[in-house]
Amino acid sequence: MEAELLKELNEKDTASVTELVCACNEADHTNYDTDLDGDFYYLVRNDDKEESGLDSELFAVLSGYLLGETIDGKQVLEIEAFTHPVMRGIGFFSMCYNSLKDDFRGYHIKFMIKRPLYGFDREFDTIKSAVPFVSPDTYETLSAIGAVHLTDELLMEKTLTRGISDPGDELCNKYGEVHLTGYDKETLYLYGLLVYDSYLGQGHGRRLMEDVEAFKSGKYKKILLQVADDNVIAKKLYEKIGYKEIERIVYFLDKNN
Repeated sequence: MEAELLKELNEKDTASVTELVCACNEADHTNYDTDLDGDFYYLVRNDDKEESGLDSELFAVLSGYLLGETIDGKQVLEIEAFTHPVMRGIGFFSMCYNSLKDDFRGYHIKFMIKRPLYGFDREFDTIKSAVPFVSPDTYETLSAIGAVHLTDELLMEKTLTRGISDPGDELCNKYGEVHLTGYDKETLYLYGLLVYDSYLGQGHGRRLMEDVEAFKSGKYKKILLQVADDNVIAKKLYEKIGYKEIERIVYFLDKNN
């Protein structure tokens, strides 16, 4: 048995990956996208269902993304990895990861882990990990390969008191910029808020956000944004004006590869 490298998934493999991610989401109370859109994939197939006792087509999948960013002069791969809930702890992740390291030498590898939607507020007796909801076996695995907690990304959302139209880039002014675009039928995505250096600390960021909410009436009832947990100023601003964290993504980085 080995991890099979694929650049694209055919229809059958796509369905198998979706099935596996759904099983992991159900077991772990997470909401990973079941439609993985990686640049490449490693699959561990369940070739003998009678022997394994598992109906699933796959034991594990690792999806990789070429980010186009560098750390310490090396390119970075971002990965999501899923092992079937009843087949964990017997080396399928290591199988995929070792194949990845052999095929992509000289890259830093960044692991993406999502916070469970519920059921993660528990204390672990044996390990106090960098992130409370990263389970001991996951943390031990990441530590064993030299991965360290890198950063957290927060998705924050606010429900508006009235529906607005999409301002796009219309609200940019001499103090700064704010950029939005449609996310779904009732949600706008804020993908850029910038206050120019000479106007920092004067409340212009808050006023730009207030201008967004005062924009002309329309169909959008929510605003969604993403912010790094260590961007304390921006995070504090969003919290003060009513944005709530709805999702957290934790990144670990293996700098030893």
